Amino acid sequence: MLEWALGSYPVAAFRRFFELELLDRSFGLAAQAFVALLPLVILIVAVFAGSDGTVVANQLIERFGLDGAAADAVTSLFDSPAQTFAISWIAVLITTYSAFSLSRKLSRTYGAIFQLPSLLPKELWRGVVWVLLQVAMFALSSGLRNIWRDSDLSVGFFAGFAMFAFWFGGEYISIQLLVPTISRRLLIPSAILSSVGHMGIVIWAAIYMPRTLESQAQQFGPIGVTFSLFTLILVGVVVMLVAPLLVAVFDQRKRAVLTHAARAIQTGE
Repeated sequence: MLEWALGSYPVAAFRRFFELELLDRSFGLAAQAFVALLPLVILIVAVFAGSDGTVVANQLIERFGLDGAAADAVTSLFDSPAQTFAISWIAVLITTYSAFSLSRKLSRTYGAIFQLPSLLPKELWRGVVWVLLQVAMFALSSGLRNIWRDSDLSVGFFAGFAMFAFWFGGEYISIQLLVPTISRRLLIPSAILSSVGHMGIVIWAAIYMPRTLESQAQQFGPIGVTFSLFTLILVGVVVMLVAPLLVAVFDQRKRAVLTHAARAIQTGE
């Protein structure tokens, strides 16, 4: 029984998770996403909407129903007085490069999970497209979440399905961009599991984030908000890595069984 348990699929996936150091990679990717993608979103809002970080702050306050100290802390974290807010193109370049570097690191991580090559130098344009896709998904997902949250049961079902389809399409394109040689046999189930995970994060965040933002803001002010937001990003990154890991481990075990059966047939065993 113990030998069977140690050789089971859950244990194999658990072991592979730590073999690839995905927990350490998740912290690194989450930290870089926090300091790259979030400022990039604010910069894009500033450039195209003529506004500062209050747009993002208001989205977070509305999304989690914050008020009091939590709302003030979120506003303080993202707000800049209009007269002092200015676009530094050096900051834009640094932030954009950091986001691009994030895409390359994620590509190498996916490559290690699927045992496939990551982006080649001639394919680095895919990293740029991936960055733009993440920014677009961040902007669009907020509206879908609000519809899903505020709708009645019948409309909420279709809104939930639309949100799942949205995440599936985004994850499908994202993984394919970063691992061009991946087969649909691996890509489709990875995107499905990632979408299910993101839906779970939406539900979890609706319960967890308002309380933790209130608590952290009261104790630490704006820095407490960064702790909570980083936790949310970290959970999202873990889902992005665990979903393809489960698919990859299952596929590798399945191919190993088929290979063993083929050899048994050839040798007449």
